[in-house]
Amino acid sequence: MKKIYYTIIMLAALAMVSCDEVSHENRLIYIEPPEVGRAVLIEDYTGQYCVNCPRATEEIERLVSEYGDSVVIAVAIHSGPFSKNKGELSPLYTEVGDMYFNAWGLSSQPVGLIDRLFDSYPFSYTDWAGGVNYEVAVDAPVSFLTGVDYDYDTHKAAIEVQTIGLDSVLVSGKLQVWLVEDSIDSFQLMPDGSRDEHYNHMHVFRASVNDPWGDELSVNHGQVVVKNYELNLDPAWVPKHCSIVTFLYDESGVLQVAKKKLID
Repeated sequence: MKKIYYTIIMLAALAMVSCDEVSHENRLIYIEPPEVGRAVLIEDYTGQYCVNCPRATEEIERLVSEYGDSVVIAVAIHSGPFSKNKGELSPLYTEVGDMYFNAWGLSSQPVGLIDRLFDSYPFSYTDWAGGVNYEVAVDAPVSFLTGVDYDYDTHKAAIEVQTIGLDSVLVSGKLQVWLVEDSIDSFQLMPDGSRDEHYNHMHVFRASVNDPWGDELSVNHGQVVVKNYELNLDPAWVPKHCSIVTFLYDESGVLQVAKKKLID
């Protein structure tokens, strides 16, 4: 299938307002929103002690190769029973990831959520292709522009997320901002029962930049809503391998997702 690429180009002019000051976050910029392709979020609930989880990783790689890395956006969330061994937590385990695993009532691994389609989750990795194929055909009601400024001295990232309304009606949901890291060298149990001491872990969930369940957000057609965040990176994380994953979701699932490199 042809890869889908899209670029959001915004041209806006702000009118001078006499007397009244309008906050940056609530400023309205009325434009005709461009057509935007749909991206799909795969939440891959995985573990380093899970022998079948590398097969799920291979399926993600296949889907990214087919659709493009701006369309299929995966996050490997190390959590659940296979992120622990005799009470010892794996290096990639996070408490927030484990909270998500338990909140969705998951029990087996590998298992994933495709755009949080709650009426049909969880998805076995063998079913991810069908879920992605379904979701890419759905119109995106919003798009994102994400700007990041990283300070090497303080290990602090300043993140600005612009959410642009594309739908003809008000879109409401929760804005979620995560940090993920690629190219992590750590162990992984393999399908043949062996242990790979230098497995290359990709798109690993490191932290939630904002509240773990997101911030309330509503946006009208042509409106731009701006949110600003800061995150202190763990010194062990490699900034050039990190990205910001932004998505908006409601009770029906994820409405749109985007990924931005921490350092271009």
